[in-house]
Amino acid sequence: MPIWSPVDIYSSPTYEFIYLLQSFASLITSQCCLSIDIFFVHMMLMVAAELDVLNYNLSAMKHYDSQTPISDGEEFISNVKTSGRRLELPSSDKSFGEQALKGDIEGNGLHQLLLKNVLHHQAILRSVSLLQSAMNVSIFVLLFINMANLCSSLFVAAVLLQRDGNAAKALHALLCVPALTYETTIYCTYAHIMTDQSERLMYSAFSCGWVNSDARFKRSLVIFMMVTVRPIEITVGKMCTLSKQMLLQVLNGTYALLNMLYHFH
Repeated sequence: MPIWSPVDIYSSPTYEFIYLLQSFASLITSQCCLSIDIFFVHMMLMVAAELDVLNYNLSAMKHYDSQTPISDGEEFISNVKTSGRRLELPSSDKSFGEQALKGDIEGNGLHQLLLKNVLHHQAILRSVSLLQSAMNVSIFVLLFINMANLCSSLFVAAVLLQRDGNAAKALHALLCVPALTYETTIYCTYAHIMTDQSERLMYSAFSCGWVNSDARFKRSLVIFMMVTVRPIEITVGKMCTLSKQMLLQVLNGTYALLNMLYHFH
């Protein structure tokens, strides 16, 4: 349908100028979309890497006894032994007193390590909260547009094949399908990786060698494990959680829209 324009857009050099302007705008738009995708994917991978480090640090607490340097209290016990002086303890059993002092030192050290890991986990939670606030609306709109574009591309290709039998035109309509599918897949896949790493936190904390620790460490560890029961997830649109299941839902939604269009066609 022809539209009115102040100049003849098909005359030279107006046609060439508009063509260059459209090409430049398409290039800028594609680069902006690619940069946004790379930024969000990079942030999700960084959060997943931090969660992996936190899992390792929690599991490594069981090696605290053999890998930590000698503290001031342990050095004091060693100096008393080598100098030949007697260590004044309320109990007559000297070894029991030394073990009690070492146990207090090791318990404080384990508790400090747990506190460090808890602070690390809180920093990760703050980062995920900021990331989700940035992705909440934009990625939801992106997933919805991708689903609609996938549906329209498949519908156009099917109609062209059914009406004209021209495979070249049908393939031309399907050119954008791999890019749309890939963009949707990377968001759901990398968000799922981040969620998997967060689900390991409780098991890593449970395997930290807490059996011989003091009561204060056990209480703090239980509180931390109760917090980590809920996995870290990215929710967009306040209802859609980015995961592999969400990818299947997008594909199912595309198929449902395609069937609806075929029904009204």
